[in-house]
Amino acid sequence: MGIVQGLTEFIPVSSSGHLIIFPELFGWEQGGLAFDTTLHLGTLAALLVYFYKDLRRMVLSLIRDAGKSTYHFSRYSPESKLVVWLLIATVPAGLAAFLFGDYLESTFRSMLSVSIFLLLGSVLMFFADRLGKNGDKSQPAPPISYGKVIVAGFFQCLALFPGVSRSGSTISGGLISGLNRTQAARISFLLSIPIIAAAGAFQLPDALAVYSGAGAGTLISGFLTSALSGYLAVSFLMKYLNSHGLRSFIIYRVVLSIFLIFLYIA
Repeated sequence: MGIVQGLTEFIPVSSSGHLIIFPELFGWEQGGLAFDTTLHLGTLAALLVYFYKDLRRMVLSLIRDAGKSTYHFSRYSPESKLVVWLLIATVPAGLAAFLFGDYLESTFRSMLSVSIFLLLGSVLMFFADRLGKNGDKSQPAPPISYGKVIVAGFFQCLALFPGVSRSGSTISGGLISGLNRTQAARISFLLSIPIIAAAGAFQLPDALAVYSGAGAGTLISGFLTSALSGYLAVSFLMKYLNSHGLRSFIIYRVVLSIFLIFLYIA
């Protein structure tokens, strides 16, 4: 389950959907709140390690600019502005999760619901991929603006529906707003850091409250496999997406959706 979480959190095939599908298909027991929280913290660790240099540079730039020109945001460097834009763009998904997260998660947990949202998410990704541009270094990269980051942030709200995919929805939002594929993937992953961190912090007190002290090895193995597979998934997608786009993931999602619908009908 750690591997499933790590891979599908970042590859646009829906981690929430796969965390429902795998226990259903194999008859596994649900891991519980403590286990789920541990898996999410593992994927957060993967992001922090992969983007460590970027995050360090962005935060230091913001601190430096804020100290020099507190009331002149227009004078901030592009990296400083990006930090602020990412935090603002996280608000829509965070607010939607707070208001509707529990309801949507409990209402759409069946394999049929997941299969439907896999299909709907695939349609979104198909049209976004048609609009997307590759990150050819011979061509100037489109500017990353406040509006483009905010659009990706609003698309992140769609990830509340199991099967849509957080990375799939935010990458699609970035492509639709005019970012190239490399930029859209980077913004998608950076956007997920505050939302995963907030979700983990929100769940952690309850997770610790229900943790009995047994099964520490299970939690540690889940964390490590989630972190390692998550790191590999981010590294793979950042390289793969530029030249290949979303087509292979769309095909996988559609085939999986048809398979799940067949199982449901059968």
